[in-house]
Amino acid sequence: MDRIVNVSDKGNAAIHALALAAAGGGRVTAADCAAELGVSPSYLAKVLQVLVRGGLLSSRRGAAGGFELAREASDISCLEVIELVEGRLPSRDCLFGRAVCAKGGCALRVMCERVEKSVRSALESTSVSALAASF
Repeated sequence: MDRIVNVSDKGNAAIHALALAAAGGGRVTAADCAAELGVSPSYLAKVLQVLVRGGLLSSRRGAAGGFELAREASDISCLEVIELVEGRLPSRDCLFGRAVCAKGGCALRVMCERVEKSVRSALESTSVSALAASF
């Protein structure tokens, strides 16, 4: 099977940043978060701004500034974060780039649908607060 779950670096950074914020009492700075994740602070700041525009974080400037969860971490699902950052999850009826099964339907279509539903369900039922426990 090609990639079952293909989350971009941007989506991965967004989920991790939110989990770090949740683990830190709901707040995080871009610099501290970038250092923890091993990514560029300017790159992470751009990702965090996407989360601000999407209503998942709020930002505050100044010496006591940083980013704060705009909602409870338990109310933010991984699916919501990924779809905010990357767009709707893609759907695939066939693992090949084009259909190759002779009778008009992919032999693996039913399995692909089950996997897609399972992945979507797992992402939807996993909250940022559940991930924060890892930190």
